[in-house]
Amino acid sequence: MNRPNFSGTWEFNPPKSNLQIQSPDSTTFIIEHNEPIFKLTRTHIFGGKSHTFSIILNTNGNKVSFQHDGIEISAKLYWNKDMLVFDSIIARDNEMATNIVKYRLADQGKTFIAEEKFSSSDKNYLNIWIFEKHVKED
Repeated sequence: MNRPNFSGTWEFNPPKSNLQIQSPDSTTFIIEHNEPIFKLTRTHIFGGKSHTFSIILNTNGNKVSFQHDGIEISAKLYWNKDMLVFDSIIARDNEMATNIVKYRLADQGKTFIAEEKFSSSDKNYLNIWIFEKHVKED
């Protein structure tokens, strides 16, 4: 099977997205995808404040556990046909949540779609994040 390569700089497109949470002012994903290694750096900007998160995963489904901003995260990444599935469990202060995000490309690789399903004891939402590939100008 010919699997897509998600590498690139991706800019959030709020009008095309469908979020059940507050939309950030902007979001950028920088992805370096050299199968099977997948490195994602995500920067959200809310109210002028920047928050960056980076993770390196192997697309074979091996679990990685780490801490970020006082949160314990256990995550794995695996292929489901031509989609990559980011499957994570998040723990903070004895509260548990799951976050499953399905990544896929559209428009001949110009659009990156992240379908996010978040579930916890007090929050449940489905977000469809649409990103456009950033093209460097000469």
